[in-house]
Amino acid sequence: MAELRHPDLVDPASLRSYLAAIVESSDDAIIGKDLDGIITSWNRGAERIYGYTATEMIGRSITLLTVPGQGEEIEVILTRIKNSERIEHYETKRRRRDGSIIDISLAVSPIKGDNDRIVGASAIGRDITEAKRAAAGLQRALDDLRRLTDELARSNSELQRFAHVASHDLQEPARTVATYCELLEHRCKGQLDEKAREWIGYAVAGARRMRTMVADTLEYSRLETRTRPLAPTDCAGPVVEALANLHLSVEESLAEVRVDPLPVVMANAPRLVQLFQNLIGNAIKYAGDTPPRVHISAERRDDEWVFSVRDNGIGIELGHREQIFDVFQRLHPQDRYPGTGIGLAICKRVVEQHRGRIWVESEPGNGSVFYFSLPIDAGA
Repeated sequence: MAELRHPDLVDPASLRSYLAAIVESSDDAIIGKDLDGIITSWNRGAERIYGYTATEMIGRSITLLTVPGQGEEIEVILTRIKNSERIEHYETKRRRRDGSIIDISLAVSPIKGDNDRIVGASAIGRDITEAKRAAAGLQRALDDLRRLTDELARSNSELQRFAHVASHDLQEPARTVATYCELLEHRCKGQLDEKAREWIGYAVAGARRMRTMVADTLEYSRLETRTRPLAPTDCAGPVVEALANLHLSVEESLAEVRVDPLPVVMANAPRLVQLFQNLIGNAIKYAGDTPPRVHISAERRDDEWVFSVRDNGIGIELGHREQIFDVFQRLHPQDRYPGTGIGLAICKRVVEQHRGRIWVESEPGNGSVFYFSLPIDAGA
């Protein structure tokens, strides 16, 4: 087997041959030219990129590769070479033998002869056509995404304004219907039969439910419009405030609420009050025939805190565990468990605003555990 020797240990002729082999095998176009732009060397990479053979190009002007309007470009490059400048990452266009135009990135260096006199230039050209197309395609995609994002933001803003205005406008008619039905019942007391009184009762109850739904819809729409920066928040505080808001429900239901030590997280404190109030309120509402027992705790899992609100209530069927977080989704009759079905949708939106997740584990008759996660941020 032939002995391989490092080029530093061989004679000058072998070294020149070694370097020439490297140039010839390069995938990039490596072209030598004199100070008049006449091509003196042309490697296989140049043949592949431009489509011309070395025989066709050596002795001809480099301007053969330029596109219309680039006449001065070659002169400028050669002038800089004569001034001993090196040119790096120069992007331009060149014409191939088949007439197609490609994007090229050039690196051009002076070639020195005897007495360090500059006698020509060596240009390394890399075909960046596909890279430029990909970059242009990516930029178009980013522009489209930015436009769609802007359109979505405008749409959301308009939708929130509509929900806000519509909610205000709908509350007054609902209040009016309920009030006049009650006045009618009072004015005609003793003159209405049982069926008429029942119908009026339905109308009053329906109007009140409409007002409640409108108010909840308004609250839901405000979640996006009323935001504040996240700040270090001791979660015990929002739980205490939520329980204070629910004190009548807690007392009337004889509920027992146990709260373990809770962490400090980066959060919007009023939103956490909403979150805990809705989860605890649901635990009390759906307790069934036994006094509610609620247990709130948290544990650290990797890069997040996972909170749990556990109850001893009626539980949830497996097939309903996803839909309960949708707006206006109800699983039970209004006369047994009143409400609008928007509370858990609010919980989901609050958690997602904090870059977290919310889910439930439950079995009918064996209570439920609502989990939600909040990320652990540096300094929290």
